[in-house]
Amino acid sequence: MRAVEPIRIAELARQVPGQWVALRDGVIVEAASSLDQLMSALAVRCISDVTVMRSPVEDEAELVGLG
Repeated sequence: MRAVEPIRIAELARQVPGQWVALRDGVIVEAASSLDQLMSALAVRCISDVTVMRSPVEDEAELVGLG
């Protein structure tokens, strides 16, 4: 059995504050300023197996507990 290293999402997110990012295997494969731009860039590159999230800016408030 191989050891699996945890993905440090917060560390990755700090690299591109305020951007929408696509992550795969602990690596940012694409980043863009809007979700539409990100999805278009992923489509052009035929990438579909990623996790998509928005990276907050440093002083942005967090929203927790929706629903």
